[in-house]
Amino acid sequence: MQINNKIKKYLSLFENLSIKNLNNFDQLIDDQIIFSDPFNKIKGKENFKKLFKKILILLENPKFKIHTVSFIKNVYFVKWEMEFKAFKKEQKITGLSEIKINQNGFISEHIDYWDSFNQFYLKLPIVGKILKIFSNIIKTKI
Repeated sequence: MQINNKIKKYLSLFENLSIKNLNNFDQLIDDQIIFSDPFNKIKGKENFKKLFKKILILLENPKFKIHTVSFIKNVYFVKWEMEFKAFKKEQKITGLSEIKINQNGFISEHIDYWDSFNQFYLKLPIVGKILKIFSNIIKTKI
């Protein structure tokens, strides 16, 4: 089986994400899409686009890169990287998305899984240093 055309277009939109093309999601996602990641849980097409507009505004030069796509029936698993500049340094988040297509052929759910502790919180100025100290204390030594 081949990857669904809407999924191809959806992933291509993320790899070329800009404020100018956010409305292109309208033809691909369900009106009641659910999106979730370690920081957000939203419902609805307009909230989805508002979230990504906010990301594009707040982060310096965010770029998504799709590495692999696999699927079982109507559920797609996508390994990706997001690169951006924050805290005066280049940052990278690696994650996995679970994307579902509903019976009408629209993307109805997009759940992102990524390690927010190691890939975000530990990189925060001041707070990250404190968390790193506590993390080192509680790590199990093998």
